[in-house]
Amino acid sequence: MSSIVDADTLLAVDVGSVHTRASLFDVVEGRYRLVAAGRAPTTAGPPLFDVREGVRSALDQIHEITGRLLVDAEENLITPVNSDGAGVDVFVATSSAGPRVRAVLVGLMPGVSLESGRRLAESTYLQIVEEIGLLDRRPEDEQIDRMLAAKPDLFLLVGGTDGGATESVMRMVDLVSLTTSLIPDGRRPLVVYAGNRHLGADVVERFGDPVPVALTPNIRPSLTREDLAPTRLRLAEAIAEARSAQVAGFDELTGWSGGFQMLSADAFGRIVRYLSLIYDPEKGVLGVDVGGVHTIVAAAFAGDLRLSVQSALGLGSSLPGILRTSSLDEIARWLPVDLSHDTIRDYIFNKALHPRSVPTELDEFHLEYALLREILRTAVGIARSGWAGRDSGQSILLPSFEPIVAAGGALSRAPQPGHAALALLDAIQPVGITTLVLDPHGIAPALGAASGPLPMSTIQVLSSGSFVSLGTVVAPVGRGRVGRPALRLRLERESGRRGVEGEVRFGQLAVVPLHQGEHAKLTLQPERGFDVGFGGPGKAGALRVAGGAVGLIFDARGRPLQLSSDPERRRELNQKWLWDIGGME
Repeated sequence: MSSIVDADTLLAVDVGSVHTRASLFDVVEGRYRLVAAGRAPTTAGPPLFDVREGVRSALDQIHEITGRLLVDAEENLITPVNSDGAGVDVFVATSSAGPRVRAVLVGLMPGVSLESGRRLAESTYLQIVEEIGLLDRRPEDEQIDRMLAAKPDLFLLVGGTDGGATESVMRMVDLVSLTTSLIPDGRRPLVVYAGNRHLGADVVERFGDPVPVALTPNIRPSLTREDLAPTRLRLAEAIAEARSAQVAGFDELTGWSGGFQMLSADAFGRIVRYLSLIYDPEKGVLGVDVGGVHTIVAAAFAGDLRLSVQSALGLGSSLPGILRTSSLDEIARWLPVDLSHDTIRDYIFNKALHPRSVPTELDEFHLEYALLREILRTAVGIARSGWAGRDSGQSILLPSFEPIVAAGGALSRAPQPGHAALALLDAIQPVGITTLVLDPHGIAPALGAASGPLPMSTIQVLSSGSFVSLGTVVAPVGRGRVGRPALRLRLERESGRRGVEGEVRFGQLAVVPLHQGEHAKLTLQPERGFDVGFGGPGKAGALRVAGGAVGLIFDARGRPLQLSSDPERRRELNQKWLWDIGGME
């Protein structure tokens, strides 16, 4: 999408699995700002299967707040802004609602093209329902039967490096061609070919006119290089087309946006990638978004984006999916109260049936945040497999990130900022020095989509305060006896207010007050055996830090975090850490 220079007002709509959000941005004192937001239940599912109702409700809220008329009497978007001040100049839409697109993955080698194909599927809203490889020992007729029975929306064909394998690739192409010929006209799935690029013309010829074929760059152009982004963009179009065929209203949003609509995960990833280009190139940027159905993990390293969409992990209808990866004991270990396995299991299934419900009792609140921790921990663990060459090389510790951006309803509606901060610390366990940033209004996808037509809106809103810094985190890496000094610190506030000197002991979680908008010079001297990111264990250093809603957080509980094996002691520590970080009043 080309950039639009002469535009002041931007309207963004994000159709999520549970809620539909509308965000209005306008130029205030020469800079783009979020001026109003509306939220309504998404209506992509039964009984309406029409996203327009949820969109209209969200837009009505913006109208009530601002008085600005956004749609005309025929329910059409008013664009551009007219002489009466009604309408908007630019509209962008993102979505994660709707069914996942069913795909059959066909490739060559399990550890090469098929592995890249699986990572590609995990980076978007694609569900692999059948997989066929060159080493598949099933008879050809059985393979065809399985592909037909899967009833896919598309075939994803991968394999062969550029200029590499030809005969084996074409053998798999012939297998898929034969399968599609058995599907009636009008129901034949799209074929996306992302293999050896030199075979593109042969692949199109082999399928013929009745089967739609999309050629994209090779996702594995060489044995050592993987490139998923171009094919992911084409898959985004296919996913949007499939959803539009099943849910009404998406076509209208696409029309309003000038034919351009992004998937929420791609838009969220775009923001994370942008941040990785302006922050410390020695570190990555991590973004996490826990929704009702999907959990998105986006990691970017100097512009290299690695995106993961986990559709079996969410705090809504997909919540039971956590039971396939985590035990009830693993969920219960994050609780500061004693709850039975039956209580935990009942809450999970009731929440799945009523995804818009919120905790009303203290025990339910603690349980929701325990589930949030386990979902995040699991999702980040899965996503790490796609960070090849960018991970720290250690099987347990994460790479260094600056910042970590978090979004999702459970985090944004936390009663105290400390609840959100502690959940992120427990689940992600960042190392060294990083900043925790919260997207309380869920506008990251909107800004990602807006970066195409209005790049300055993204830059200016990111620096406007619409995102909330929870605080700077110092998490020394090392092990020691609980109570042993881990580091010494000296904090000199730029405001001239009284500074702080002291020490942090191993096993301690501590907060030093440093308000939002306040900056200070922080000098750290880790003890021998502890590393805070200044070049190795015991290395001292100083840096400028910013305050946040929680403050300056010191997490010396160890990496990886080791919880007590005694349930009672573990619950006591969970409660104590909640108090220490300011999560309880």
